[in-house]
Amino acid sequence: MDKHKRFGKKIEIQNDNIKIYYNLEIEKNIKKIIKNLLKQEIYNVVLDKSLWDNDKFKNYLYSNNINIIDGKWLKKYMTLDILNYIITKKQIHKEETEIAITLNEITEISIEIIKNLAKQYKKLVVVTNHIEKLRKIEKEIQEKEGILIVVTNNKNKSLLKSQIIINMDFNKEVLNQYKIYDEAIILNIEENIKIDSIRFNGVIINDFEVETGRIELIWRENYEKYRVKDLLEANLYARDTFKNIRKKLQKSNISIKSLYGNNGIINL
Repeated sequence: MDKHKRFGKKIEIQNDNIKIYYNLEIEKNIKKIIKNLLKQEIYNVVLDKSLWDNDKFKNYLYSNNINIIDGKWLKKYMTLDILNYIITKKQIHKEETEIAITLNEITEISIEIIKNLAKQYKKLVVVTNHIEKLRKIEKEIQEKEGILIVVTNNKNKSLLKSQIIINMDFNKEVLNQYKIYDEAIILNIEENIKIDSIRFNGVIINDFEVETGRIELIWRENYEKYRVKDLLEANLYARDTFKNIRKKLQKSNISIKSLYGNNGIINL
């Protein structure tokens, strides 16, 4: 196909994946790449580590509706793994721990996470603006599992005793309306959010990295140049059920390698 004349100085093709080598510090090269990605109807890209600091290139991709695979889709399916990593590192006893999950949008993923957490922790608090929508789930868990969860939206009390908070989709403005336990560990799933309270002395987790097991990654021979979670997301991304995605992760022995906050890697 002689794609190198259109894409860059060097390309590699493997199945449906195209790997492009190009100097993207030069704006005309960026424009050329964007033009040809759109021409070839390529709307999903994985960046190597060095390109994550190239804001100009990323902004061109975003403005042309080209998706940068960044691990956020994967993070939802690995929420339970991240949580177990935290529990293990901090030597937290589940039976003594109150955990909270904050959410606006009620999805299959959030419901499955709630069901899993309800079975493991002493107390689960679900904080939402859509209390009535969650009553059915609350009743189902209580009847099938004999487990009581608390569904609330009390800004003064909801998060005041929760040692761990999984923030599914509250934005900064909403989350900062709540009184939060000063030493809480907050895992942000959608947005990277800081807590404004000067009393807050907890841990905020925004990102993660994984170690792979048996899964065959795209471009595995050069995967050290990439964020592994991005390659993993590119491999697994599909419209599938939460349980099926979780099965694929578990079969492949995927594990959490490290966590990142506002100031880099987090040592728990």
